Amino acid sequence: MSVELFSSKEVGEYTAKIYSGMKSAIENFSDEKIMNCDLEEWADYYSEAYRIQPIILYKDNITKSLDEQKVQVYNHWSRMDPYESEYFMVDGYHIDFMIPFDGDSMLWRLRPSTFIMQRFEVETIEEPTKDNPGILTLRLIYTASDLKNKGDNVSSFIESQFNRSFSNYEQMISNVNSAIESFNASIRKNAMELLMARKNKASDFSVISKALQIPMKLSKEAPNVRPIELKRVERKTINKPKDRLREPEYFISDADYENIQNIIHSQCSVMETAPEGFSQLEEEKLRDVLVSTLETHYENSVTGETFRKNGKTDIQVRFENKAAFIAECKIWHGIKKFEDAIRQLFGYTTWKDTKVALIVFNKGNRNFNSILNCVDEWAKTNCKSNTRKNANMWNCVVYRDDTQTDIKLTIAVYDLSL
Repeated sequence: MSVELFSSKEVGEYTAKIYSGMKSAIENFSDEKIMNCDLEEWADYYSEAYRIQPIILYKDNITKSLDEQKVQVYNHWSRMDPYESEYFMVDGYHIDFMIPFDGDSMLWRLRPSTFIMQRFEVETIEEPTKDNPGILTLRLIYTASDLKNKGDNVSSFIESQFNRSFSNYEQMISNVNSAIESFNASIRKNAMELLMARKNKASDFSVISKALQIPMKLSKEAPNVRPIELKRVERKTINKPKDRLREPEYFISDADYENIQNIIHSQCSVMETAPEGFSQLEEEKLRDVLVSTLETHYENSVTGETFRKNGKTDIQVRFENKAAFIAECKIWHGIKKFEDAIRQLFGYTTWKDTKVALIVFNKGNRNFNSILNCVDEWAKTNCKSNTRKNANMWNCVVYRDDTQTDIKLTIAVYDLSL
């Protein structure tokens, strides 16, 4: 019995079901799992696990078989004589074309949004296996006299008949594949959106990043670049197993992180406009200028050269002996020293520090653009993601293998050369 192709559900209905399965799997993540997993790795996993394999045809490997059979022929006289049979059987042949293919065989049954109005029938569909491709068997039927009349041209006649017939099958599966490839191209993005949505719903008890944020107190007199109303985050009651109770940690909010960046950027931009007063200063003195500026904006303890994990960091905003923000000031001495500064900055941080900054001053290189190009290339090569906020500032995400956490790193470069 023949199988009709492209007559089952719509392609969109099939892909929607696949997406629904992925969504359900992600929504079943526990709070603890979603908050402690690497979202990028899971997005990669789902982009493969839920990828639909398009159909690949191996037309160069088509084989044929010939079978002598009685074939049914329409009796034209039956329209004029009711006693005549509508069909009669004559000698003939079944010629089967076995077309190897790979991919999700379900796609043969899906109806694309753009389709050809005809019936598409095959004798059988054999599913692909690990060791062998699938086989689509398309049958052509001829009477013995039909082929006998073709003489020596019988082979080319059959080939042309097959090619003409199968071309519509190819067009239909191409339309299905096009929709599937569009779905595949969006899986990773959709998976990441679902993972982020699930993460945003996660309960506080499972997460560092959901722990209480540090309430940075703005000075009332401070002329902030971007005023932000900051409120003390309440400590929430968290139900945890008794053997896993832990004190909530404090973290700087994204709003404060951006505000501190803006304050530093504003001060450094002033330095650039009047480099004569700053170009002779060493790293420590430049650091002191920025610390003084931050102290006029925030009531929290802003310190310079505060001892940290593996050394002393240049700038640190603290709250209740917890680090809220740490930054390092450096003079540009080439890309190697720049990379050393990044490592030095990460060396100061603990597993709790997830937002840091590196401020770089150029004093001796007259080709400032070459420095910007070096930093831009480093960001593209070494960061999970990076956004060039303006010509001389990058917002980066860097993965730390030692703490298995993502670090938000701001890099800002300023020109104090005369």
